Amino acid sequence: MADREKRILIADIAARTGLPNILAELVVARGYDTAEKAKAFLEPLPSGLSSPYTLKGTEEAVKLIRRHCESGKILIFGDYDCDGIGASAILGTALREHGADVEVFIPTRTEDGYGLSEYALRRAYERYKPTLLITVDCGIGSVEEIELAHELGMETVVTDHHEPMEVLPNSVIINPKTQTDAEELCGAGVAFMLVRALFGDEYAMNFIDICAVSTIADLVPLTGDNRIIAACGLRALSSGKVRYGLQALLEISGHRRGYPVKSGDVAFKLAPRLNASGRLSTAEKSYRLLTATDRKEIDMLAAELDRENRERQELCNKTINEARQMLLEYDLTHNRIIVLHSGNWEGGVVGIAAAKIAEEFRRPTVLFVTQNDVLKGSCRSVKGVNIYEVLNAAKDAVIQFGGHTMAAGLSIRPEDLERFTATANAYIRATYEDTYFLPSHEYDAELAVSDLTMTFADKLELLEPFGMGNPRPVFKTDFRRMLFERIKSHAHIKSKLNSVADLIAFNELGNREILNSPMLKSVFYTVDKEEYRGRETLRCVYRGMSLTEAVPPDDEIIARAAEAFLPKREKKAVKSAYCGYDETFGRLLIAFTPETFSTLRQEHPNYLVATGQLATDNPYNTVLLAPDVNNYYGYYSVIEVYDSPPAAFVNDLNSEYSAEITVHNNPPKYNTDAVSLDRDKLLGLFSFVKAYAKDKRYGGIYDLYFTVSEKGYTAPFTAFETGIYILMEIGVIYIDNDGFLRISAVKKDLSESGILKLISNGKR
Repeated sequence: MADREKRILIADIAARTGLPNILAELVVARGYDTAEKAKAFLEPLPSGLSSPYTLKGTEEAVKLIRRHCESGKILIFGDYDCDGIGASAILGTALREHGADVEVFIPTRTEDGYGLSEYALRRAYERYKPTLLITVDCGIGSVEEIELAHELGMETVVTDHHEPMEVLPNSVIINPKTQTDAEELCGAGVAFMLVRALFGDEYAMNFIDICAVSTIADLVPLTGDNRIIAACGLRALSSGKVRYGLQALLEISGHRRGYPVKSGDVAFKLAPRLNASGRLSTAEKSYRLLTATDRKEIDMLAAELDRENRERQELCNKTINEARQMLLEYDLTHNRIIVLHSGNWEGGVVGIAAAKIAEEFRRPTVLFVTQNDVLKGSCRSVKGVNIYEVLNAAKDAVIQFGGHTMAAGLSIRPEDLERFTATANAYIRATYEDTYFLPSHEYDAELAVSDLTMTFADKLELLEPFGMGNPRPVFKTDFRRMLFERIKSHAHIKSKLNSVADLIAFNELGNREILNSPMLKSVFYTVDKEEYRGRETLRCVYRGMSLTEAVPPDDEIIARAAEAFLPKREKKAVKSAYCGYDETFGRLLIAFTPETFSTLRQEHPNYLVATGQLATDNPYNTVLLAPDVNNYYGYYSVIEVYDSPPAAFVNDLNSEYSAEITVHNNPPKYNTDAVSLDRDKLLGLFSFVKAYAKDKRYGGIYDLYFTVSEKGYTAPFTAFETGIYILMEIGVIYIDNDGFLRISAVKKDLSESGILKLISNGKR
């Protein structure tokens, strides 16, 4: 589309919908390139749903199901995740309410394994003796199991949405992935379409709440039919006129009654709790919560699911931490896929843990557990890398696999683990350039702080629900000096952007100094409307930053150099494998002065650059200026330090890390005029600390500065910071083992300070 045509279209959409131009442009960028498409996107209504008969196999399935409803027994075979549970509840309830003799069987993760296994099928058949088997959210890869069902005397209907194998089961099949002219749906979405075909749209809408939860939870694209399902379901959930089980689960998860239910509430409150039982015990609990009518029973189930979700979180965090530890001895330099195995992990949480590791280290991740002498793996990928195709390329080392572009499951023999890893890695390296594994800051539009108004937030909500295929927009604003403050004692920080908008950065305390510095930076964030005690505000959530000017002011450079003179109070020795470095990973170059930093950037133009704190533990080849002492370098194999670094800094590196560490003693050049500190100023600072902070718990350099500033200390923060480091270096003040700031009883000599020599002489 030509620029002029695009501008006309954007103006037309803005005029028809009332959207500001910036959001109208965003709608067009997401593929809604006519005013009619944009209107349908902004007003998702049930009338816009595709006919269920666009799914091949639906007509045949309807005839077969109706025949068995009249004379037969139907078995619905589901899956133990939120999608499979939802699909089972939708189809099972609909058939039962229309007089069918129907039973629902949801396998257990530990006893039956994933999908339609032979063991689970025989167990279900012996219990129920059905004449018709209907699978939901599984079955497309179960060629042998469907043949077994026929041998046992059952007719079959397979409803699924996973990637089909080369050979399909001999069955009636409804799966949008088996045709090119159907929209992608989740398993519950396919079941919902089947109920529409069987009993009509008006009746099927009774299940829109369950279908919306499954659709959002299963991470299918929230476009087309999925967007309509999600939007209508969220409206129903927000109204409170839905089944009591979902109301009870929302309430116990902390959602305030009367407030809108958004896609994030489903993703982070409902879905984890519905998934918890299938991960840790039996998904029967979640199925009963969605289908039971007794409120006491439902309240009990909701409490149980909430408890199991907390247990799941603990197990998941333990798994993630153990995986991070294992990665210290994993070749992150040359492997573009992470493959780890532990016999101690819980199979129900490795998928969530794999997603976290994939996000942190920006490469596909497979975590394996041991089950019956076989390794069962959960895979999660990164944007642009199709994990299903990766598994298909390594299928000679795999017993079975199935899944989607971004998530999959597989089984392998223990002796094939190394071969699988090598094959998968070779395929990824041959297929995908390293740009897929590098950090990036994608954003939808640039905003000025003045754009952040409640009216803008109201219009932005028209683009809801957000999720896969329609992510919450990320905005960019350029800043110089900001005013971030710490949130209580947490590692979170917050900055007030204007009278209605706050920018919250979770776990970014280490970046506070850079964010607050006058360096020009682009800050990326999302915007959401928040209501609390009747007051509406904008909650902007920090998503990252990129430095336009990567060199901070000279006084901050000197403060970082001063901090490096102090040995760390706690050292954690790390034993890691030496993997060298390649063109993308493994090597870190640390500079203390802007001059050296500039030289290294010119010599290594493809390396990432960072100032102060590294953005991630992922060992990207990086040039780092003025390192923060809290950085973690455990995943690097090669660390080179320039500018004659302080002995304490080098000693810490050597004692903490097993990387190959090289020190370059090139004479450093600092602008020492940037910090004005002499004996009198240091004595004045010491007096303030002694008077107002002695014997109090040390909450960090920022909190200490706030304490003395309140009492009249007026020097700039960087001068204060450097002064405190001098007092700590010579032992005038120190932090004891319990975290309290103490004053030394022994007289100290300022001439012993290497930091003061640096400032006074411009050299060590």
